[in-house]
Amino acid sequence: MAIQNAISRSSGASLIEFMVASLVGVIAIGLVGSVFISGQKAALERSKHILLLQNMNAAMQQLKEDMQRAGYNGSESGVAMLSGASQVVHTQSSPGMVGYVYRVITSGAEDLRHVVYRHQPESSGADLLRLCEKHQSGVLTPASAADSGYAGVCFSIFDPNQINVDGFSVENSLVASDSASSAFTTISMSASLISDSSVSHSMVLNVQQRNWQ
Repeated sequence: MAIQNAISRSSGASLIEFMVASLVGVIAIGLVGSVFISGQKAALERSKHILLLQNMNAAMQQLKEDMQRAGYNGSESGVAMLSGASQVVHTQSSPGMVGYVYRVITSGAEDLRHVVYRHQPESSGADLLRLCEKHQSGVLTPASAADSGYAGVCFSIFDPNQINVDGFSVENSLVASDSASSAFTTISMSASLISDSSVSHSMVLNVQQRNWQ
């Protein structure tokens, strides 16, 4: 009888130990799963921010490198400016726009490349930043350069299904001293993801004009 009681107590103790071990295992799995899910969420958020930053950086770098050609007139005297513009880099406040022209050689002949970046708010869908360009032998007005009609093309800088351009503004300024002066263009842009508007970023770019009057 004593032996049977001992066996019964041993079996009962083993069952309790098994249940405790199972409970500890479930808790451990839950903790590991929670950490994994949190890590996945953090990685997803980082990837969203990286996507936006990479696209904005690429667009700003492209704009900076191209804008530094503004006003170049090749073998012609003076600087090249859009027709009716008072400055080499023509700006507009609302909607934000920047336009310029410079001389290039295509197919062995010189012509003028007209470039316009313009903010295009949309009533439905993403607000866009469009790049319009035209190659013409004569100088165009800002409105004609921004038109995607004859010999011109306009396209969105960003994927309209991914990125919304919340703001785009451009300002020109002149910095002068007794010995020298320089013209600068300041570009401000803010954007956010279509899928998650909480992921947003703003950038400011200062470009020194190389060719100006």
